[in-house]
Amino acid sequence: MLLLLCPLALLATHNRAGEIHIEQIDALTIRATIITWTKASSINADRDTLTIDWGDGNLQPVGRSNGNGNGIVLPNDIKYNLYIAEHTYAGPSTYVIGMTDPNRIAGIVNVNPPSSDNVPFYIQTSYTFQDPQFGGSNTTPYLLQPPIDNACIGKPFKHNPNAFDPDKDSISYKLIVPLQAKYTAVPNYSYPSQIVPGPNNILQLDEKTGDILWLTPQFAGEYNLAFIIISWRNGVPIDTTIRDMQIFVDNCDNNPPVVTAADDVCVIAGTTVTFPVSATDPDPTDVVQLSALGGPFSTPYSPATFSAPTGFVPPPVFGTFTWVTACEHISAQPYSVVFKATDSVSLQIPQLADLKAVEIKVVGPPPKDLQALADQNSVELSWEKPYACESTADNYFFGFSVWRREGSNPFVVDTCSPGLAGKGYTQLAYITQNVVNGRYVYLDNTVESGKTYCYRVLAKFALISAGGYRYNIVESLASEEVCAQLPRSLPLITHVDVLETNPATGKIAVRWSKPLAADLDTLVNHGPYRYQLLRAPGFSGAPMAEVPGASFTAASFWQANDTMFTDTGLNTLDQPWRYQVAFYTRGNDTPLGFTNIASSVFLTVAGTDNTNQLSWQANVPWNNYDYTIYRKMISQECLIPLAPRCNPATTIGVWKMGRSIAIRFWPPEPTALLALLTRC
Repeated sequence: MLLLLCPLALLATHNRAGEIHIEQIDALTIRATIITWTKASSINADRDTLTIDWGDGNLQPVGRSNGNGNGIVLPNDIKYNLYIAEHTYAGPSTYVIGMTDPNRIAGIVNVNPPSSDNVPFYIQTSYTFQDPQFGGSNTTPYLLQPPIDNACIGKPFKHNPNAFDPDKDSISYKLIVPLQAKYTAVPNYSYPSQIVPGPNNILQLDEKTGDILWLTPQFAGEYNLAFIIISWRNGVPIDTTIRDMQIFVDNCDNNPPVVTAADDVCVIAGTTVTFPVSATDPDPTDVVQLSALGGPFSTPYSPATFSAPTGFVPPPVFGTFTWVTACEHISAQPYSVVFKATDSVSLQIPQLADLKAVEIKVVGPPPKDLQALADQNSVELSWEKPYACESTADNYFFGFSVWRREGSNPFVVDTCSPGLAGKGYTQLAYITQNVVNGRYVYLDNTVESGKTYCYRVLAKFALISAGGYRYNIVESLASEEVCAQLPRSLPLITHVDVLETNPATGKIAVRWSKPLAADLDTLVNHGPYRYQLLRAPGFSGAPMAEVPGASFTAASFWQANDTMFTDTGLNTLDQPWRYQVAFYTRGNDTPLGFTNIASSVFLTVAGTDNTNQLSWQANVPWNNYDYTIYRKMISQECLIPLAPRCNPATTIGVWKMGRSIAIRFWPPEPTALLALLTRC
């Protein structure tokens, strides 16, 4: 009867922290793991079963699975609990999977004080199914660092949840108010920095790394802090995990230890990463434990190791991190390793910790020995096979992409910045793996005679969806640059200049250079030689026709010099003109080849209020990189004042502009206008 009269006492002082992890195991089936940290001494409130809300209208009781169904008791009155269940949905969508427990622990300083035990504990994860055929599967990040930590008044507090996403999605973090129900915040919540606020009480969360820094706690007690971990794929958030954590703050005479480790590092896959880690403590009687957690320890391929003394030992404490990286580790996202130094004197003094997060980015090696062989109409590229990372588990290696630019860019490759973004290269082949004579090859047949092209090759890596489609694509470091100049066995147009703009008597100067003798092979392609200039109006459309009087013949190659021709009698006011030179050898009637087409520059002017908008266009086989704009004022030919009977301030003006006459008069005066037209 006493128990029936005191239900709240049985339910109170229970939940400390928790989150829900989701793993996709089939097209529409997930496995959810509810993870809670509770108050171990609240025996009557212990939960051997929790109810999960799958977000589709279905609720399911889930039994505790760890510790033979009893959970695992940890120091400091903490119990660690796992509840695992599977669920199949009717269709793909975004679902909010949640769990509610009636009570938090009592005495939380910043949650509905002084009655935090009457506030429900609620955690949720928003999960979006990806199209399994195209978009791949989705698993929420694992939070490797436990969510219970200690702090002392006036001492800096550091924490990092140490999220690891096995799908290689990018991750961000954001502080939120803890929840008591779906989308419902707990009542009367204060962020820890708002308890005894001031300039020496600041709470920070690095949204990229997840580092939490509290400088510094001012009031003793138990605090709750909540944040969301967001997974991003192709710039779109696909899941959000809420972690609700707890911080014990005590008025203690203790200083946190200091951990020292390497700075962030970028390495090529296959490299061994190793560096020392050390921990010291400013308090001479403290003992220190040095540990490490992070993604490199969780990978199934060549996991990292950390060797350090077991348990608490007198400082300084030394450890060694070692990771033999593999091609399967290549990722656009860095791996985070959190090294933690925890001190201790006795059970009466809270253990304080210092963290050092080290990010390790593993990049794909560059393709080796890129070579280029140019002929008249193409450039053949080849590079070394085997590529260092072409044999990977789960076919993680995707293939190669080929990139080109005109002119060289001999930039220094940055190991932390794979790919070619912003380097002036254009991707020619999205993916290729062609092999000829034991080398990878690619043929570029979109080239123009006489130009110099420079190439680089990237390797690509990606996960594979159920339908065989690639996602979370990663680019390697770029190969060394190789350049090739196409042979000049044909003439090369170098100028198309408008000399006079006129609707009937316009003039255009066209110039071209002769072929190079070494490229033409004048022994095979002997004379006589002939240049034939062709033209057509506009940038495209009408067929090319021979320009009258623009055919030039030379008996010997030394006489077939660079040529200039002025084309006259053109309408250069209303349209551009394009030109091409046909080149004949051996006296043949069939051209050996043609130059690339080159057009004149065509200017368009659109007048608006006090503004002229200029635009111009040209289609030429060279690069126009500099423009000079000229302007000419049209002289006023006639400006006549109105008769004295009108307002003396009113005028009429007439201007000749090309073939048009502009007339301005204000106010409208038909008689004056007639007189003006008579005189002008």
